[in-house]
Amino acid sequence: MRAAGQRSSRASELSAPAPVGGLLVPVLLLLVVMSCIAVIQSSHKSRKLFGELQDLRRDAMSLEEEWGRLLLEQSTWASPDRVQDMAVQKLKMQAPNIREVKMVRGYGKAG
Repeated sequence: MRAAGQRSSRASELSAPAPVGGLLVPVLLLLVVMSCIAVIQSSHKSRKLFGELQDLRRDAMSLEEEWGRLLLEQSTWASPDRVQDMAVQKLKMQAPNIREVKMVRGYGKAG
C-alpha cells in the first residue's frame, strides 16, 4: 500500500509545474531573445561604422595625394630660377651695379 501511495504523490508532484520554474523559463527566453536582438544591432552598427571608416580612409588617401601634388606645384612655381626669370622678363627688373649699392649699418650682422 505504501508503494501505491508514493506513486500517486510522486505523480502529482511531477504533473504540477513549479511556480518558480514556470515563470523562470519565459523570462529566460525573453532575455535570450533580447540578447539576440542586441547582438544583431551591434553587429549592424559595427559594419556600418567600418564602412564609414573605409570611406574616410579613402578620402584621406586622396587628400594626401593632392597635398603632394600641390607641394610639387608650389616648389615649381617658387623656384629661384623661375622667380628671377619672371622678374627680368615681366617686371623688367635688373641687378644693381656695385656703385649703386649702399650698405646700411646697424641692422643684423652688417653693423
